[in-house]
Amino acid sequence: MSYKKILGFCRTFTKLGLMGRFKITSFSIPFVLLFIKSIQSSHGLSVSCMIDYDNGGAPAVYESQECPRWVLSNGSLQNQNIKNCQFATLQGRREYQEDRVVCNLDMKLPLLKNNSLLDFEEDTVGIVAVFDGHGGKEASEMGSKLLFDYFKVHLVFLSYKLMGIYKGEMPLSDYKANKLGVLRESLLKTIFDIDLKFTQEAIKNGYFSGSTANVVLLYDGQILVANVGDSKALLMSEKIPSGDSRVNLSATELTYDHHPEREDEKARIKTAGGSVIVWGVPRVNGVLAMSRSIGDVALKRFGVIAEPEFTGWRVLTANDSYLVVASDGIFESLKPQDVAELIFEWNLIPERREESKLPLSCMFSESLAECIITIAYEKGSHDNLSAIVVPL
Repeated sequence: MSYKKILGFCRTFTKLGLMGRFKITSFSIPFVLLFIKSIQSSHGLSVSCMIDYDNGGAPAVYESQECPRWVLSNGSLQNQNIKNCQFATLQGRREYQEDRVVCNLDMKLPLLKNNSLLDFEEDTVGIVAVFDGHGGKEASEMGSKLLFDYFKVHLVFLSYKLMGIYKGEMPLSDYKANKLGVLRESLLKTIFDIDLKFTQEAIKNGYFSGSTANVVLLYDGQILVANVGDSKALLMSEKIPSGDSRVNLSATELTYDHHPEREDEKARIKTAGGSVIVWGVPRVNGVLAMSRSIGDVALKRFGVIAEPEFTGWRVLTANDSYLVVASDGIFESLKPQDVAELIFEWNLIPERREESKLPLSCMFSESLAECIITIAYEKGSHDNLSAIVVPL
């Protein structure tokens, strides 16, 4: 490869943010040669493909002729490892089922090796998500099908950018924080790209639908939650109440609903020229009962955004027993602590089953998730019902 061509690559890498604080000198040439070899031989990256990524994100990669090895899985990666992904959905009293659930606790993804930024190793990342659609199933369907594919694209491309910043060698003191940072940034960009892709399809096809996105990453004994809308993520932890010898479960909400009456959400909506009108519940322009969503294209100019609100990274402890991610239909009739108590009663060992206060219908449920949606329905929820339960 000629010196002139290598300098051309250096300028391209600088444009893409891959050269970090490098100066284009003869001293950078060995690293650039190794970097070029690495990106061309791994994960289907070429310089042209990286330019397409920089210009258009994950959607551009899957549509680009410069990135032939990146092919959409069409949702085939979702809902794996069923034993530890207990999930259930119920159409309920609605005319259509617009919820979609995603769970895979055994995603093998390429993460940067410890203190070796020119190499990757496969590591396990869990992804759990609920997309609660409204006004049609198109937004939730697209979100559930694209989540894993887009996330992997961002994880790989952002990791290569990190290579450039650290010139191929990262101090151990920075390693863990940067790896968690790349996972978080990848999830943020994934949600933005799903919204972008759906917006394009909605304009082309006249879709009016929207969806929540409640996504939890599990990695290295920690969890990260990204929330758009009003689906919930709950952490169930063992507690011993004061003066009581019996352990029970306590529910901690990991998300905050994006409803238009929230002061910060209302301020953004009003600044954008929208209004909050009560029609049964507070709604953006009297229409949408949430202030953030994927889709809802007609309301974007009035302050409805797809930017997720993050919680974490949170280190899991020995007392943390279950993660629950569920659509808001569950919480029309159940409180988070009600869900915790259902799980506790379900787990009474068989010889103490007669002590359980579990409703009879739950006794015949095949999983905790099915038990939760069954009880929510029996207690009067009118919405679609979806729940994922992950034993920790």
